[in-house]
Amino acid sequence: IRAGEAPGSIHLLHWPSAESAPWRDEVLESSMDRIIRAAELGRSVRSAANIRTRQPLARARVVLGVSGNDEAELREILADELNVKSVEAVGDASGLFERRVKVLLPKVGKRLGGSTQAVMQAARDGAVEFLAGGAVRIAGVDLAADEIEVQAVPREGQHVAEDDGLVVELDTALTPELISEGDARELMRAVQDLRKLAGLRREDRIELQATGAKAPLATHSAAIAAAVGAQNIQEVDRDPAGEEWQRGSVPLSAGEATLAIRRVNE
Repeated sequence: IRAGEAPGSIHLLHWPSAESAPWRDEVLESSMDRIIRAAELGRSVRSAANIRTRQPLARARVVLGVSGNDEAELREILADELNVKSVEAVGDASGLFERRVKVLLPKVGKRLGGSTQAVMQAARDGAVEFLAGGAVRIAGVDLAADEIEVQAVPREGQHVAEDDGLVVELDTALTPELISEGDARELMRAVQDLRKLAGLRREDRIELQATGAKAPLATHSAAIAAAVGAQNIQEVDRDPAGEEWQRGSVPLSAGEATLAIRRVNE
């Protein structure tokens, strides 16, 4: 059903001009670009902290530079991309980074003369006063912005990445609840792989038996069953016998778990 003025087929129409399209939201496009970059930074933090992608984390703190009516929705998107429970937007990175100053000796060594060692030691100790225009005062000596290099260093115990004013910090503390949820997601992925190896169809129901997965199964068995199409899940002491079982294993936080699935005849 179509109105009389409607075209015969959308496939026969010309592409709209991107420059003249009235529905284009350039502010939203810019915000989404920052979200994508923030997600990439967050993944780099995970990698540096050696935390699995499927392991959920409690919180991320970000300096996004995004505001307006879409901010809350954008933070929800970023939380999903980073696999964190919440994303907190902060105004600046002063609480996330410690600024350290490196004095560029080739530029100032001759001018400093006998004060060189005192200035260098004060810079290493962090005894730096930051002035307007990027200048600093160290050991009573003023240095211009082009005579120093300011390095942003994560504070002790923090896991942070920064790129061109965009900053992402992940709270990497893992509670038993978060670990259990991460293990459950690893189990789901491993069982889905076994389903593919067994040549099962999406609608096929399975029986799942696992060894070494007691903790995630105790808390997340219903979610696992729904995700992998399991009619029955059991934690067992040993692998089941029989050629009808498709077997595999998956590394979990407490060690390797072994899995076996078979199709349920209905």
